[in-house]
Amino acid sequence: MAGLPPGHRLAAPRVLVVEDEMTVAMLIEDMVCELAFEVAGVVPRLEDAMRALDGDGFDLAMLDVHLNGKTVFPFAAELEEREIPFLFATAYGRRGIPARFAAHPVLQKPFGPVELRRALLTLAGRGDD
Repeated sequence: MAGLPPGHRLAAPRVLVVEDEMTVAMLIEDMVCELAFEVAGVVPRLEDAMRALDGDGFDLAMLDVHLNGKTVFPFAAELEEREIPFLFATAYGRRGIPARFAAHPVLQKPFGPVELRRALLTLAGRGDD
């Protein structure tokens, strides 16, 4: 199998950010971009996240657990069914995540770029590139 031509890079994974706190969403968006991932979109509501499933616009997802009085778990179930990698980003840590989603990474808020990078690389199947 031939290698990639010199200077050729694989496309950056596209990350859907599901977060209802706009300030937090903007911070996450900045960190994702600085880590050489592409932000496919930022959605603040469960309904918006569900609509994002209709296209082919993202490869990975970061999910805030609580979205304007609803939980993100129905969307997480859809992602699982479609085998789209995702992680939870929450101030509550693992204790706020149902057992059925125990295999998915959880970033405890607040988190920094090092933790985010590690989690996104793991989701993208690139280890600690």
